[in-house]
Amino acid sequence: MLVVTADLREERSGVPFQLEKLGVVVERRRLPVGDYIVGPETIVERKSALDLHRTIIAGRFWWQIGRLRDSARSPYLVIEGRRLWQGPVSADSVRGLCLAASDLGVAVLRTDDTYDTASWIFRLAVRRQEGAARDRPAYAQRPARRRTDSPAEQALAAAPGVSVSSARALLRTFGSLRNVVLATPEQWQEVTGVGSKRAEALTSMIHNPWPSNNSL
Repeated sequence: MLVVTADLREERSGVPFQLEKLGVVVERRRLPVGDYIVGPETIVERKSALDLHRTIIAGRFWWQIGRLRDSARSPYLVIEGRRLWQGPVSADSVRGLCLAASDLGVAVLRTDDTYDTASWIFRLAVRRQEGAARDRPAYAQRPARRRTDSPAEQALAAAPGVSVSSARALLRTFGSLRNVVLATPEQWQEVTGVGSKRAEALTSMIHNPWPSNNSL
């Protein structure tokens, strides 16, 4: 069940009604910042194109953006209306403000109408409330690197501070994992890259007794 909190002043916009038609449970109350709370630390400020121009002229735009950034880890600005540029503020100024808001970490979304706004808020609520915020399409995912380290290298590199390069140097010097384990800390430190701290970490990993209460 998706739950979105809408500011009482948004009722006349029709967006809360459209959200309910999409199956969202809409809680209505006065919000100190923004117009919609759609998930953990995610707040949406909705402005019609005309309201955007009025807010800029009144000098309230950056004040609202600042409060939005301070109140949410994921702030969004939704600008609703197809005729964004028809207003007293020049088109280039509006574009510059949108880019500046984006540079400050406020995601700017453009919507055509009330239904489009509700659809964006619905999709955003799904991502924030159902744990899909970190999902990425296949083409945006970095392929996992194939693990090429040998089991012996992985075993030695498991010691805190011991890198795979140091593990390989130890194996090259002593010839096998068994010989590394049988060597003394002083002999380990003769290998380039293995100092006293790494020798101590290896000693602790290899020789410390396993606690009897550590059971699966």
